[in-house]
Amino acid sequence: MAPACSLLALALAPACADDSVGGTRDDEIGAEAPTEEESAGEDGESGSESGDNDGSTGSSEGEERGSETGTPCDPSDPNALPWQAREFLAKGESRADVQLGACDYHVWWVSAATGVETTITVSGVDEGAGVDLAVAYPDAPNYVEALATASVLDTGELAFEAPRSGEFAVLVRAQNPGADPQLSLSYDIEVACTNQCQFVTTRFPMVFVHGWTGFENIGPLTYFYNVREDLEALGYPVAIAVLDPYNSVDVRGEQLVEFVTATLGAARARKVNLIGHSQGGIDSRYVAADAGGGMGAQVSSVITIGTPHYGTPVPDIALGLLPGASEVVLAWLFNFLGATMDQQSDVLASLDTLSEAHMIDEFNPTYLDHPEVQYWSWAGETCVAGIGCQDTLDPLLLIPYELILPLAGDNDGLVPTESAKWGEYLGLMPADHIDQIGQIAGVTGLNYDHIQFFRDNAEMLVDGAH
Repeated sequence: MAPACSLLALALAPACADDSVGGTRDDEIGAEAPTEEESAGEDGESGSESGDNDGSTGSSEGEERGSETGTPCDPSDPNALPWQAREFLAKGESRADVQLGACDYHVWWVSAATGVETTITVSGVDEGAGVDLAVAYPDAPNYVEALATASVLDTGELAFEAPRSGEFAVLVRAQNPGADPQLSLSYDIEVACTNQCQFVTTRFPMVFVHGWTGFENIGPLTYFYNVREDLEALGYPVAIAVLDPYNSVDVRGEQLVEFVTATLGAARARKVNLIGHSQGGIDSRYVAADAGGGMGAQVSSVITIGTPHYGTPVPDIALGLLPGASEVVLAWLFNFLGATMDQQSDVLASLDTLSEAHMIDEFNPTYLDHPEVQYWSWAGETCVAGIGCQDTLDPLLLIPYELILPLAGDNDGLVPTESAKWGEYLGLMPADHIDQIGQIAGVTGLNYDHIQFFRDNAEMLVDGAH
């Protein structure tokens, strides 16, 4: 059932489209994600020699069959060799004098945007020896399903054009390893961009997660207004999650788990970056937490924007947990969110999730941050008539803004500034809660450019090899 038109929706478009919530694009949800058996090396993603937190090694059984034992390996079966994750190599980076045993199977990680040509150069291979190179999807790195292959005797290169944006695996193994189980050689490796280098990408897809009244489209507009189109034009891989417009984190979190799983399969990716606005940030934390979605090993980073990590007084007042005009607040919320009578119970469930009592006493102690995930946060600030800060409050948010101010101080119209801080705090946005995502229709305060804001966050992910 399509939601009724909210105050925000009415401001965005003449009428709410019937397909504003629900439905997914074909390029977001594709083939099922590979099984654990198909995702080689997944269990060991605790680090590599370089400290890359995405590295992994082959199974202990495979390591026992490695070159150090002198046990023959079977070169006719590429999957019989235990693969050993090395490092992520950005464009222009190289490594020298890498040691390779007869039965070693090195996997390096690189990234490339769709249509970009990347060239892998291997040199310095010991005289009389050779190596086989391959480029494959990272979720199941093997020679059988390789995107490109080459053999190198002394110096050689392998160029490939990326079929999609994101991470790829570069495989290196000795030629004919079964002929000499004691073989040991060294090689140098370098990665370079050789065509269409103006495009950029993160290693892992960016999944954007909406908050209240979430939608992918209302008429011609999108929740993260024109953000997807801008980032994809630059080369980045983007997926937009579509969850219930309002519900508890248990419900929305599990919906996000399903979406992330499908996105990993469609993108042939090992991990995702979650970018959540408002409650979307709480849902993202749920997905990564062991006590929630249990997908910490498949999440590289979580960026939260205007997210009430310690709750917000608005739900507490609406639910009667704090003194205040609860009926007035509830009426405003139902009207703002556009909740029909049969959806009001979902709104109440969402309010309970975002209350200060629930977030502080229940959610935060239960859904702990995953140690392998990088957490960043942004907070917003706004003021009536722009007096005292760099943003002018949208009149739609006047009621909750004035309720929060005496109870929790500076806020973005729905979330206290202090409540939005989690993990590594990146700073204050001069933007109210709806400006943060470019609403309404791309019109924000003079001191905030939402398109540039999301570009900067994408560049941060690139710089951090996420």
